[in-house]
Amino acid sequence: MIFFIVTTSLYNNCPIRQSQYIKGISKLKKIVQELSIENYKIIIVENNGKRNTFLTMSGCEVYYTENNFKQTKNKGNKELLDVLDTIKKYNIQDTDFIVKMTGRYILEDESEFMNRIKMIHTTQDECIIKYGSYLTPVNYKMKDCITGLIGMRCVYVKQIEPAKENECIEWNWAKVTDLMNPTKIYLVSKLGITICPDSNTYFNV
Repeated sequence: MIFFIVTTSLYNNCPIRQSQYIKGISKLKKIVQELSIENYKIIIVENNGKRNTFLTMSGCEVYYTENNFKQTKNKGNKELLDVLDTIKKYNIQDTDFIVKMTGRYILEDESEFMNRIKMIHTTQDECIIKYGSYLTPVNYKMKDCITGLIGMRCVYVKQIEPAKENECIEWNWAKVTDLMNPTKIYLVSKLGITICPDSNTYFNV
């Protein structure tokens, strides 16, 4: 089964962030339907505690954690905890395929990543990934990757370790691919998603 885990964090009643999440989640639902992806579940995880939010109107499962209150400034570690807690909450199995997507990001109509996801039940990929940083993506395996949209088997996601306080969690997502059969790692040339890390300015990767 494919689990789309969409990470969100609502704080300070930011209307811009709310609009971004609505667009990102709506586009994901639209593309999943258009591609006729089978055997999937979309789970939105939000990390500021259980309460009523607009996310309940999304038509998707919503799971609230309290990981944004953790005493760390490393946002990547908080997001990783959200993903790992979602795995536990929904009893996601090791052989299931997890797609981790940052909720503010917006898929493009022609997304190489999503087209590959559509075939996951036949390709048996262990990972679908774009290596390099979001500023300098590359077409070869290395010790960094873009985690705004990334997919891998649950068994590997569970082995990702938290980053040190001043290090990038992306390095640890990339590191876990060392455990995989290289022939089962699919390197996309472009993810096919617009992202806005640490800003509200979008660009394509």
